Amino acid sequence: MYDLSAIAPSVRRQILQAGLPMKTIGWEFSDLEQSPAVEKVRQWVERVVNGEIIQKAGDPFCGLGIMLVGNPGHGKTTLASTALQSLIRGIPGEVLGTPGTLPNRIGAFMDYPKLLRLQKSLWSEENEADQLLLDSIYGDSDRMNNVRVFVLDDLGKEYRTTSGWAENTFDALLRSRFNAGLPTIVTTNVELENWGGVYGEPMGSFALEAFVPVKVKALKGDRRK
Repeated sequence: MYDLSAIAPSVRRQILQAGLPMKTIGWEFSDLEQSPAVEKVRQWVERVVNGEIIQKAGDPFCGLGIMLVGNPGHGKTTLASTALQSLIRGIPGEVLGTPGTLPNRIGAFMDYPKLLRLQKSLWSEENEADQLLLDSIYGDSDRMNNVRVFVLDDLGKEYRTTSGWAENTFDALLRSRFNAGLPTIVTTNVELENWGGVYGEPMGSFALEAFVPVKVKALKGDRRK
């Protein structure tokens, strides 16, 4: 584990404001149970840090995210949090489009139900800070405010709604970020090949382009048991 108090204050601030699960703060890839999934995610992080993917105009992999798929308790959330921390700690301002400084929020971590609550709360009550956060997650803000890498945690079939509003919300979010060249890490219990049946064919087709699927399976099964 890395020592949070030993890193630069500007980077420490980025980690503490990202909304990461507190119990995972300080984790590195070496702290995880080593597996093909961990190695795939580590390699993706390395590509991002080296200047690929984030707003890489004209590149076929521009905006390419990661989809961590697996059953509950197999470490998807911890792996996503570790990946985001690694990015925040290692990525230079030049890659983020802000040479010599850091944007206000390199990364953000939010579970899907919280995203829905945030979106719904703005229907009835204006809140400038919440609106700015939502705009930055969608990639609709400016260069200093847009969230470069967003983790959408716990996207599952159990959150479908009869109106389709919840599904339309994450559809709009993921498309907006991808079109802006801003990658997203998604954790989900829905296999990529099933997205068309669960979320609709357009979303199923889009996911094939926007994400690298990574199967997460702990060697000892559900770690919560």
